[in-house]
Amino acid sequence: HLKHIQISTIMSGRDVLSLDPSSREEQADDSFPFTAKPHAFGGAVLSPKHARELTPSLCLGIASALSSEFSRKNIIPYTLWITEAWRVLGWAEPSAALFWEMATMYHTLYLAGRVESVENIPPILSCGSHSSMGSAPQLEQNKLNKQKYSSSAKELPVWLIGTFLLLHCEESVYRLNSSASQDRSGADSIKQQKHLSTRVRSHASQQDHFTCYILRHLRKILLLLAVPHDDDAVRACMTLAAIQPTTTTPVSDASVIDKWHQEEHGTIGIQICLSLEDLEKLNFVLQPSSGGGIDDPPIDYGQFLWNEIYRGAPIKPGASIPLGEVERFIRQQLTNSYQKHLRPELALAKLSLSESEESPSDKGRGYQKELTYANLRGTTILLKPESTDTQHLHDLVISDCSDAHFYLLQPFEHVTISFCTGCTIVVGAVAGLLYILDCEKTQLTSAARRLLISNSSDVLSHIFTPSPPLLVGDNRNCQLAPYNTYYEGLRDDLLATGLAAVILQEPPPSPSSTSTATSWPLQCASNKWKLPVELSKLEIPQVDEDSSNIANDDAAMQTPILLPASEFNVLFVPLVSDSQQQQEESGSEGPIESRYNQMLAQVLQLSPFRLPVEYERHAIGKADRMRDLQSLMKTLSEEQRARLEDELNRGFRDWLVTSGNLRQVLDLVHLERRGGM
Repeated sequence: HLKHIQISTIMSGRDVLSLDPSSREEQADDSFPFTAKPHAFGGAVLSPKHARELTPSLCLGIASALSSEFSRKNIIPYTLWITEAWRVLGWAEPSAALFWEMATMYHTLYLAGRVESVENIPPILSCGSHSSMGSAPQLEQNKLNKQKYSSSAKELPVWLIGTFLLLHCEESVYRLNSSASQDRSGADSIKQQKHLSTRVRSHASQQDHFTCYILRHLRKILLLLAVPHDDDAVRACMTLAAIQPTTTTPVSDASVIDKWHQEEHGTIGIQICLSLEDLEKLNFVLQPSSGGGIDDPPIDYGQFLWNEIYRGAPIKPGASIPLGEVERFIRQQLTNSYQKHLRPELALAKLSLSESEESPSDKGRGYQKELTYANLRGTTILLKPESTDTQHLHDLVISDCSDAHFYLLQPFEHVTISFCTGCTIVVGAVAGLLYILDCEKTQLTSAARRLLISNSSDVLSHIFTPSPPLLVGDNRNCQLAPYNTYYEGLRDDLLATGLAAVILQEPPPSPSSTSTATSWPLQCASNKWKLPVELSKLEIPQVDEDSSNIANDDAAMQTPILLPASEFNVLFVPLVSDSQQQQEESGSEGPIESRYNQMLAQVLQLSPFRLPVEYERHAIGKADRMRDLQSLMKTLSEEQRARLEDELNRGFRDWLVTSGNLRQVLDLVHLERRGGM
């Protein structure tokens, strides 16, 4: 299955910095060290009303207001944000608090990505109903001794708030937050290609949408890097906030985008000098192709842009670059990358690369941060847990797959699952956003900091999340359920993603333990799986169900469906753990008829997420029924037992065919023969 992982060779940040200045023009035409960062747009969620009303001018306006209120201070408190969000944007506290919490998540992972170890992702052990609780993330090694951490910060930088807010105005993001009848006017040429399905058009153009949006508002993004410490940048933001754009129709022609950008922005702010520290913040919205190499450090955009613009001239202390020069170079890079991406012959070349046999287990050239599984039909993918020396987490994308089974048992930073039908997906742990978009009849099991479901139907999510799941757009018959599996390596994945912390206790673990690191107990936040939030109803006042003022049509405002305990099933990952293998080799695994109960006991006892009482009772009840059936079968004669076994085998084979699970069984057999299990 590894050939389906789309892997492309890119220039790492380390290589970019060592470019020969004399060949800069040639390199600019042949390779593109950065592109738009899609995950930053993924968490841009608003209620439909706020999505319709938010404009780039309002984003600059509130950034200027925050800068004026907290003059020359880089960070602002949560209370000031709540006040200004109501005054400038008209947002009530639930919407403003949700924005703050999402911005905190991205800021935490942004800071963690600037250093060399995933251990710098702070654990989330408490999560309030709103995000004013807790303290700002500290990127230092934490001594975890029953200490509480929050999912949100009390203070955030002004540039982050302004930039993240600006991303909410992107066209495709707006469409996800509103119904089809509320779409803004206009559509780009890609979506007008009628011979393509809706899913293909939407998926193919999403990355291009983000790139076009950055090109359309590049001046604003660069100005926000310098607020609030640069007074000229703040005044430039105020000036642009007062200018209404001549058009908001999205286009895909780079020359038209450049023309509109010049008409709207003119020469405002081009003489402002951006420090190298300011430019480093571009990592929030830009990334190397496919995220870059998994082991590559993040691009130092300040040093990179200095070397490219000034052709390797020595960097002096306090060096800065005029905004106009930075804008010109980034626009050239993004425009060339965007236009080259649209050329069909290059798309075919990229497709041939994705079909290569290079394995992500090979830690060499081409092992990208972003793993992509796309266009898979009727197959089974198993990504085993492994102890790795890599210091960063992958981003995962699963797109346009059907009738496939994914067991991806590793930690990830962000995960996007889009346009999938009839799939079963198990994802280890997610440090940031788990985004489910336009999926149908799909089952998901994962632990994630934040779950977002958008425009999906018949999706069943078995989830652990310390934050209430978010439902955006038109979701139908989607169900939520508690986490339902366990695999050897889950503990390490939770620690790597900050979803759990080790509790140091006295006395220490027994010296007889095989691994001291795995003997310490884990502490996790409470699971908010059954407290979903629908964005369209975020600011609707909560009404007492016993109140006589409830209108009859309130019944139409149904809450998302929680899976009944009677329908809950534990999922067994098709992977033999080391401990199970040792038991089998020693012959101490017990009688064959008790193997199901042993596996169930392992899930219930070893999982760090305790099931709700009614779900645990149902799972144990199924084990009791299995045990009773096995006891009754022992009373049968040999002839009766043989006939029963034949009937069971026949029924099982029929079920494999009618349910579509035969393909998965055959895939697992092949994986086992190849040593993949």
